[in-house]
Amino acid sequence: MPKEQHPQPVKILLAEDHGVVREAMRIMLELEPSVEVLGEAVNGEEAVSMALTLNPQLVLMDIRMEGMDGVEATRRLSALRPEIPVLILTGYAEDRYLLEAVEAGARGFLLKDATQDELIDAIGRVANGESLVTPSLLRRLLEMFAKRNGEDRPMRAELTPREMEVLKSLSKGLTNERIADELSISKKTVKTHLGNIFGKLQVDCRSQAILHAIRERWVEV
Repeated sequence: MPKEQHPQPVKILLAEDHGVVREAMRIMLELEPSVEVLGEAVNGEEAVSMALTLNPQLVLMDIRMEGMDGVEATRRLSALRPEIPVLILTGYAEDRYLLEAVEAGARGFLLKDATQDELIDAIGRVANGESLVTPSLLRRLLEMFAKRNGEDRPMRAELTPREMEVLKSLSKGLTNERIADELSISKKTVKTHLGNIFGKLQVDCRSQAILHAIRERWVEV
């Protein structure tokens, strides 16, 4: 009988400046066969440098760190290696950083009090190209959007009916492959539509597009 094949673990880089927390997270993650920790960074600058060297499939990034914080590290990594997704870990007292992290290109957000199962699930989903924002964090992000000055609000974009369908599917957290299946189009066509959507909405990533769509009431949470 052929040997049962197991999926390859998601190779991640862990960025956390608190030594005890970082050690605890590393131990917890190493107990999970679906995750492999390639390295640990103690600040944002080290996270960017190590990501460029180790080429992880995902960076698990604390939003607040001494020196270069997680927001700036995400911004730099997104500019240098946009194919490496960043999953932000945040606390309840760090709301003011959330919007900056979205604009910096973070692909997902998770509260630090998440369970192990929630963390592992989030890592898998973001590594597979999905966007992840928990409902509680999404509400806070939308509140921050609402408080913005009207001058900062981009003009309403004119999306085609098909682009709107793709955006609505994206807002369900679907991958490109699942969007293609749902709309009976090719993955290449999905990528083309996403590129057009990002350009029209003046955003850089899936999370930003989803939040824009929710803020404009094109989709519901």
